Amino acid sequence: MQAVQATVVGAPMQQNMDAGDDIFKGAKQLFIQQEFAAIEICSIEAKQRYRISEAQNGKEGTPFLYITEQSDCMERICCSVNRTLTLKVHNGPSADAPVALHFHKPFHCQGCCFCRPEFQIFGPGGKGTTPLGTIKDPCRVCWMDQQVYGPGGEQDLRFSTNGSPWQCGNFCPCCAGVAFNVQKGTPPENIGKIEKLPMDCAELCLKTNRFTVDFGSVDDVVDKKLILASAMLLDLEYFEQNKN
Repeated sequence: MQAVQATVVGAPMQQNMDAGDDIFKGAKQLFIQQEFAAIEICSIEAKQRYRISEAQNGKEGTPFLYITEQSDCMERICCSVNRTLTLKVHNGPSADAPVALHFHKPFHCQGCCFCRPEFQIFGPGGKGTTPLGTIKDPCRVCWMDQQVYGPGGEQDLRFSTNGSPWQCGNFCPCCAGVAFNVQKGTPPENIGKIEKLPMDCAELCLKTNRFTVDFGSVDDVVDKKLILASAMLLDLEYFEQNKN
């Protein structure tokens, strides 16, 4: 009888733990809005800030996650997008909310075949604690191709994020967006999508970007966190450099 009671009581507790780990609150599509930083008008890299909400017909909803950047001032000025940084994902609408995720990017050489950009993803404890995965961007000719690994390292390839550099939005950001397919398996199957949205005149002047992240058929909470990290690395790697 006691064993039966333990089973009945324990099941709801486990469900609550799993539900609490979903910082996306069940959202199937995210809207990511970069915030304006006045210093970037002078072509100086600012600390990045982003609001994240559930997409409402392709538009921003009520923010429930917030991203801030931790980096060195001189490195931002001298190294721009190559700088070492950590993005903190706050589980709430502002920087006052507790940190749920850390995306750490070591120093890299933009556009080179060596010292390529990568993200190391950690839980609330930050670098060195609770590793959730790694995102690497190997050198490719005429292709944008991230390899996304889970906590098991390079033996734990979860999916890839692929996009063509020849999309119209890469050359005329006001006319079109830039899409990246999240793919898994062999042959590759599309399981989600990341899209940089077309920029309006205000965004061109203020130097901000907008993204949508469609989780598609992905239900695993860790994989969703890795897809978000992939979207943030895409912005830092391919779109921030074009604003200076």
